[in-house]
Amino acid sequence: MTNAALIEQIKDDLGYLKLHRSAEVFATLAETARQEESSPLEFLAALVAEEVTATRQRRLSARLRFAHFPARRTLEDFDFSFQPSIDPKLIADLAGLGFVEAGTPILLLGKPGCGKSHLAIALAIRAVEAGYRGYFTTATDMVAAMTTAYAGGSFAIKLRTYTGPSVLVIDDVGITPFDRSQANAFFQVVNRRYENRSATIVTTNRGLPAWAELFGGDAVVASWTACSTALR
Repeated sequence: MTNAALIEQIKDDLGYLKLHRSAEVFATLAETARQEESSPLEFLAALVAEEVTATRQRRLSARLRFAHFPARRTLEDFDFSFQPSIDPKLIADLAGLGFVEAGTPILLLGKPGCGKSHLAIALAIRAVEAGYRGYFTTATDMVAAMTTAYAGGSFAIKLRTYTGPSVLVIDDVGITPFDRSQANAFFQVVNRRYENRSATIVTTNRGLPAWAELFGGDAVVASWTACSTALR
């Protein structure tokens, strides 16, 4: 069998094994190895590195699709000069992702337009890029999905959507007040994540003392949910 035929056979075999990136670059790497007189081990290392890089990127893309981030946000793009009240050192510390490992909740409180959602998404994306599973939802969408699931008998299954990821962003808590069933749904998510030591990032423009009103007048649920969200 000629070298050309052997290369084609190897490419086909790599494709059959679903090592698609290896199949794509095999011939090019083989020619480069020949020209540079690389050892078989060096050639194999280069081939495996290509496959690993492609696999990591494919898995990252899948995690980002699952997360449903509404936009791509990075910490590098955040204008700290626009919001001098935000401590860059604190955000840099959070970017180290220790809060994910520890399951520490984060509450980002501020007026509309101050960059809460940007920071929440950027931190969650940083976690996803590091290999964690993330998920984004607005508070309104989450409680609507949970109450619908409860009515349809699939509450426990839907709950896993919000309790399974390592990092959950719940955006815009306080935009719309909850009734008692919605407040209970929110509580179930936050409390379960608290018990599982899973990191939750909440953004809100409502101070914690106002959460009783937000949670349909239920001060007990509001106080416990606030503690579960803001403290450890």
